[in-house]
Amino acid sequence: MVGVLIRMKLAVQRNSMSGPRAAQMVFGGVVGLALAGAVVLLAGQDYPVASLRLDLLGAALALWTAGWLVGPALFGGGDETLRPEHFALQAMSPRALTAGLAAASFIGVAPAVTLVALAGLVVVATGLGATVVAVVAVVLQLVLTVIASRLVTAALGQVMRSRTGAALAALVSATVLAALHSGWVLSPLAGTALDTGFPSVVGTWVRALPSGWGLSAVEAAAHGDWPLVAAALAGLAALGAGCLYGWTVLIQRRLTTRRAGGRPARATADRWVRGPVTAVAARELRTYTRDLQRFHFVCFALAYALVFCLLPLVAGATVFLPWTGLLFAVWITAISANLYGDDGTELWGKIMIPGAIRRDVRGRQLGWFLVAAPPTVVLTVGLVVVSGHHEAWPWLAALIPAVLGGGAGITVLVSVLRPVPLGDPHRRGGNLLDNGTDFAQVLLMLILTAAGAAPAFLAAWQGPIWAGPVVGVAGGAAMAWLLGRIAAARLLSTAPDLLLRFRSGTRPARRRPAIALTRHPGLPHRPQPDPGLRRLGLDLAPAGLRAYVIASLTLCWVPLVAQGAIPAIMLSTGEINRSWFLALHLPGSLQWPAIITMVVIGLVLLTTGLGIGLHYLVRSRRSVAWRDPSEHLRCRQATDPTAGPNARRE
Repeated sequence: MVGVLIRMKLAVQRNSMSGPRAAQMVFGGVVGLALAGAVVLLAGQDYPVASLRLDLLGAALALWTAGWLVGPALFGGGDETLRPEHFALQAMSPRALTAGLAAASFIGVAPAVTLVALAGLVVVATGLGATVVAVVAVVLQLVLTVIASRLVTAALGQVMRSRTGAALAALVSATVLAALHSGWVLSPLAGTALDTGFPSVVGTWVRALPSGWGLSAVEAAAHGDWPLVAAALAGLAALGAGCLYGWTVLIQRRLTTRRAGGRPARATADRWVRGPVTAVAARELRTYTRDLQRFHFVCFALAYALVFCLLPLVAGATVFLPWTGLLFAVWITAISANLYGDDGTELWGKIMIPGAIRRDVRGRQLGWFLVAAPPTVVLTVGLVVVSGHHEAWPWLAALIPAVLGGGAGITVLVSVLRPVPLGDPHRRGGNLLDNGTDFAQVLLMLILTAAGAAPAFLAAWQGPIWAGPVVGVAGGAAMAWLLGRIAAARLLSTAPDLLLRFRSGTRPARRRPAIALTRHPGLPHRPQPDPGLRRLGLDLAPAGLRAYVIASLTLCWVPLVAQGAIPAIMLSTGEINRSWFLALHLPGSLQWPAIITMVVIGLVLLTTGLGIGLHYLVRSRRSVAWRDPSEHLRCRQATDPTAGPNARRE
C-alpha cells in the first residue's frame, strides 16, 4: 500500500505540472533552495566566538521547523494531494493508511529542500564518528519534521472546530506573521550577538528543543559523549514514532466522526433593535461570535496588533504602542471583505424582499463598526496612557476615524465587487484550514484602506493641528455613506449573477453577440486557467509581467511604509530609533529627501503593479465568454427557472 500511495502522488504531481502551477512550484523550489543554501552557508562560516556557529545553526533549524509546524495554519491546509477521505471505503486499517500517507508526504519539493537545510548538521560535524551521527540525525530530523507537521495540521483541523481552537490558531498564526513583520527591531540585539555570542540561555534552549536534538547529538559525538548521542537520536526516533501514532488516531477520528462547527443558535432578545437596519446589525454581531471563521479573523487581527506593537519592547522601543488600536482597525478591515461570500446563497432572501438589499448593506456596515470600533478605541486610549506618547494624539485622532469610516464602506463594497464563494455555512466542514484566505483580497483591502486614510494623513502632516481630525472624521463618514450607497446599488443590479456564483462557484459571462459566444469547431480548445491566477487577473499576463505584479505588490510596502511612513512619523514626533531605517542614518539635511524618495519608489511599485494587474483583470473578465460559452446559459437558468437546456442565447 505504501508503494501504491507513493505512485499515486507522483502521478498526481506529474499530471498537474503544467502552466502556472508548474511555475509556482518551480518558483517555490528556487526560493526554498536559496533559503536552505543560506542555512548551509551559515553553518560553514567562521565566527569570532566558537560556539556561535552551532548556536546560529540551532536557531535556524528551530525557525525552519517552526515554519513546517505553523505554515499550514498561515496558508491553509498543508499538503492535501492525497486526502484520507479518498480511501475511506478501501479495506485498509488506519495504521496502514497512515503509513502510506506518511511515506507519500516525503514526495515533493518541500521535503527535498528541507533535506538540504538539514545538511548543515553534516557541515558542522568534525571527525568520522560525528559525520556518521550527523547523517543519521539528518534522516531522523527530516522524518520528525514532516510527520510532526502533518500531526499539527490534523490536530488544528480538529481543534479549530471550536471557538477556543479558532482563537488559539489565530494566536499562533498572528504571532508568527507579526514576528516576521516586526522582528527587524531586534536587529541591534542580533548585531551584538554576532560580535559577542549568544547568551548561554539561548544556546541551551536551541539545543533543548526537538529541532536541536540532532545538533546536540553531533556536538556530543565530537566530544566523545556517546550516551548523550544515543539519547538524542533515540529521542528523535521516539518522538517521530509518537507523532506518527498521534496522526493515526486523528485520521481514524477524521474518517469516522464529523462535528458541526460553530456555536448552536439560541433565542436572544436584542433590546436595542428598533428597525431592519439594527436587526441586521444584531445578526452580524451574533455571527461574529458564532461563525468560527469570522471569530478566527477577529482574534487574528487582535493578536497581530498586540504582538506587532509589543515585540519592540524587547529592544526598549515603546514608540509602537500608541498605534496598536489603529493596526487592529487596519487588519480587521483587511480580512472582513467577504461578507456576502461567507453567507453563500442566503442572498436569495434579500433578492425576494423589496428594499432588503439597501437595509442589509447599512446593517452590515453598522455591525462591522460595532465590532471594530470598541477594541480600537480601548487599545488606543489604554496604550497611549501607558506609554506616555501623548504627542501621537493628533495623528490618531485623524487616522482612526478615517480607517474605521473607510473600512465600514470598503468592506461592503469589496464584498459585492469581489466576493470569494465559500459555499453555504451549513455545508462547510468544521475545519477552518479548508477555507483558505484569499490573499489577493486581503492585499486589495490593505491598499484601499491606506488610500482612504491618505487625506487624513496628509492633513495631519501638513495642516494645522485641527485639520487632521476634521478631515479624518469627515472623510470617514463620507466614505462610509458613499461606498455603502454604491455597494447597495451594485448589489441590487448584480444579485442574480452573484447568486449563480455562490451556487456554482463560477462567474457568469457577460452578454455578447452570438458569433462571439460560439467557438469555431476548428479552433483549438483553450484550457481553463488556474483559478488563483484568474482571481488575481493574471491568467492572461506574460510570465515576466506576472512576476513583476506579484513582486511589486509584495515589496512596495518596504519603501512605502517601513522606509517611508514610519521614519516620517518618527521625525515628526521626535521619537527616533534609527534601527534599520536608512533615512535616519543620513545627515539631517538628507533625511526628508530620502524619506520622500522611498515613498515615491513605493508608490511607483504600488501603482504600476496594481495598474498592470487591473489591466489583465479586465482582459480576463472579458475573455470568459470565449473560454466557456455555456456560462451565459447557466446564468439564464439561475435567474429564469423556465430556461431549459435548449434555451436559445440572446
